Amino acid sequence: MAPPTEPIIRTLLPAEAAAFWSLRLRALREHPDCFASSPEEEENVPLDVVRARLDSQSPSTNLVLGAFVDDKLVGMTGLRRDSFRKAAHKARIWGMYVAPEHQSRGIGRRLLEAAIDAGRKMGGVEQLHLEVMVDNGPARALYRALGFQPYGVEKRALRIGDAYVDEELMFLML
Repeated sequence: MAPPTEPIIRTLLPAEAAAFWSLRLRALREHPDCFASSPEEEENVPLDVVRARLDSQSPSTNLVLGAFVDDKLVGMTGLRRDSFRKAAHKARIWGMYVAPEHQSRGIGRRLLEAAIDAGRKMGGVEQLHLEVMVDNGPARALYRALGFQPYGVEKRALRIGDAYVDEELMFLML
């Protein structure tokens, strides 16, 4: 049996909008408690809008990274710099997801390392922030292993039906 192919991590292209949106919707469906958005909110977004979002990426303000194995998109995360001048020293990591059949292979770590590197290249960005569900032990462990520190918990951050989800707030000084 051949060893698994090494993932390629890179910025997504507008032509990859369909693959990105399919993976995004899968993440929202499989893990509704891990994302603020819901499949119902995003499943009817036209691909032209998704393509335009990917086309508007800029290494200095926002980007979406993809993890590819054998040319198939299997993981993703985004990085968005705060748009307000007084907060432009911060960028937020969002939408981190690796398809379950590709987990435990270091892909999440590679995605996060690439996002951290991209944050360092955003001139003037001094810190990265993210939120993670308090019950998501593997993700929290990964973030801590890469230097993220918790700075609080947002109680009842998300409401799904009658249930609430608390999120741990984390940051990394660059």
